[in-house]
Amino acid sequence: TDLQLSRGFEMATAASSSSGTDESQANSKWLDAHYDPVANLYTFSSCVNLADLHGDGEYKLVVGDLGTSWHDMKLKVYRGTDLLSENALPDMPASVATFLMEVHELCTPAVAVASGPFVYVYKNLRPYFKFTLPPLEINPLEKDVWEQAKEDKIDPLSLKEMLEMIREKADIPLSVRSLRFLALDPPEMDSFVNQYKMQPIKRQTVITCMSTLKKNMADEDAISCLVIGTENNEILVLDPEAFTILARMTLPSVPAFLDVMGQFDVEYRLTAACRNGCVYIFRRDSKKPKYCIELSSQPVGLVRVQKNIVAACSDQTLQGYTQKVGGGCCVQEKRD
Repeated sequence: TDLQLSRGFEMATAASSSSGTDESQANSKWLDAHYDPVANLYTFSSCVNLADLHGDGEYKLVVGDLGTSWHDMKLKVYRGTDLLSENALPDMPASVATFLMEVHELCTPAVAVASGPFVYVYKNLRPYFKFTLPPLEINPLEKDVWEQAKEDKIDPLSLKEMLEMIREKADIPLSVRSLRFLALDPPEMDSFVNQYKMQPIKRQTVITCMSTLKKNMADEDAISCLVIGTENNEILVLDPEAFTILARMTLPSVPAFLDVMGQFDVEYRLTAACRNGCVYIFRRDSKKPKYCIELSSQPVGLVRVQKNIVAACSDQTLQGYTQKVGGGCCVQEKRD
């Protein structure tokens, strides 16, 4: 099905011997729908999506290709197994989603690519808009010591000592600049301080996962909001037209996978699997999770089917839960 393909499609890119491939297929419980050892495609399941990009009823495979270097990331579109188009991406993709931004006679979804602190939105496979996550709060003590360094009131060694004390006691984490400075050897500190002391301090988070949520109607051709999980334990819901933040939710850990159902203006359930091995469930207007499910290990996948939640875990188990009782079945997948 399209859902199975969109969640499970991965192309192998490393060529192997025919005998090794035949042996692995003979021992595997799974059948390969398609295998191409020279596809030259490097991606994750979160960067793969199926969408009717041209409103003609023909679904295309949209892939955020990681490439083979830091300068070879691309947004690729496949018709079947044939490459239809590709666009260069400015940075490493973390997630790819398709959604309708506005209602027209011809329903053509936009493509959203999450990368670092940005969401790059493409319409008709052309760059349209770049959303930037809002900056995080700066530690006032950190800002003060850098101001002293800016005015040459303290030397680099004193700056390092003060930043180390702030890092140990402060509730607000240090910025990337300060963390990089603390990792330097003494001979490198002077040049680093002189290079950055005149620049304002910034603290920015990055996107870890992304999904979509219908705005006010459940129809297939209804507009949808982007739902973003960030490294600073937050989930943001974005307006599909103005790209303003409609809702902000806080988690105890960093979200790794999202599954959303419902409509933002009516009622919805937001399920987040986090790096701490827990699954959290939000309802509409809740700033913090209403329910928590503790998994046996870290999640590697998540899907919600009506009131059932299924999580794939790193200990090779597939665990199912129902929202009523908070527990369910656990299926062990044995590997030879």
